[in-house]
Order: sequence, then structure tokens, then C-alpha cells
Amino acid sequence: MIIYHRDRLNSVMQILPNMRKRIFIIICLVFTAYCLHAQVLYDSLTAFNKIETFKLVAVNQQKNTFIHLNDKSLSLFIFLSPECPLCQNYTKIINQLQEQFKTQVAIYGIVPGKAYTLKELTAFRDKYLTTFNILIDTKKLLTQYLNATVTPQAILLDSKGNLIYTGAIDDWAQGQSKKKIKASQHYVKDAIQQSLQSADITIKKTTAYGCKINDF
Repeated sequence: MIIYHRDRLNSVMQILPNMRKRIFIIICLVFTAYCLHAQVLYDSLTAFNKIETFKLVAVNQQKNTFIHLNDKSLSLFIFLSPECPLCQNYTKIINQLQEQFKTQVAIYGIVPGKAYTLKELTAFRDKYLTTFNILIDTKKLLTQYLNATVTPQAILLDSKGNLIYTGAIDDWAQGQSKKKIKASQHYVKDAIQQSLQSADITIKKTTAYGCKINDF
């Protein structure tokens, strides 16, 4: 009986290293699958119903409103701060995008937080003659959901909520205090045109320079 148990023990000891290897491989595979799934979740924002429940304040109507991402082929969110010099300078470019793509792209200027009153934002709208919708994300739920971190930052989604582009509007600003004479890369415009033409998006992500979105 002693010999029998000793043989069984030896057999188990021989099996254990192989089991450890298999368990280690399984853990690695599970971890890799989790990372891939997390990346897919980041790149694809498909929960329209969740976004539509975000209550924003429309500056032009001065009342609560809801956004519907699938109203048009594309939805462009540009996060703004009325006191940010870059945001002020880029209103002209955003107006041009609004005029060029108004039938195909829903363009929203999103002001995160509660730092600005409707009166201040109305003054911003009137001063820079903005033709696109300006909405206030008072609780910053949409801001956090779309991972916006600075103003101005552009985020372009397709009709299914897939992330097409995120980053700077163009390459005019090379930093908060460093600017080119003229932009040579028009990231948002190119991404919109390529998407509408069902072409590959050549540049999907850039660094957006500007004012950091604060906690207010």
C-alpha cells in the first residue's frame, strides 16, 4: 500500500509542472483577450441610448436638450472654452466646417462643466458669430464618455458610434504658445471627407493642444 501511494504521488508530481504551464498559458490568453476587448470598447462608442440620456443645455435655445448621434452620417464634437484663445481663433474654422458639411455632419460645440453662464456663452456666440450648435455639458458626462481632455479638441464619430478621429482640428497650433503661419494638415476636414467617401482614414489620432478641461 505504501508503494502504491508513493507511485501515485510521483505521478501527480510529474503532472503538476505541465498543469502549471497550461494554467499560465490560459491566464495569458485571457489577459490578451481582455486587453483587445478593452481597446475595442475605447475605439467603438456604440451606446447611442447612453449618449442620448446626457442632458445638455443649448445656448441658442437656453433650455435643456438631448443629442441624437445618428441623425446624420457623422457627428463632430468640438470641446470649447470661451476664454481659451485657441478656441476663439478656431471658431472661424468650425464655422467653415459647418457651412461645408451641414447636410452630412452634425457639429456640436461642447462646453464642459459649470464655469460659464448662459449669458457668457451667448456673448461668446454673438462675438464670434458661431453658426454651429453650442451645448453645455454641465455634469461633464459626455466629456468623460468621449475622453475629451483639452479645449479645443475634436472627436468625430460615424453613425454607428465608431470613433473615426480624435485630436486637433488641424496642425496650426503646435502648442499653447507655438503656432504656424498657416495650417498644412487639416485633420478634421480630411477625416470627414475620407469617411464620407468610404476611404481609409489616413490620420486617426493627433495631440490636441489647448486649455486643460478642469474639474468645475
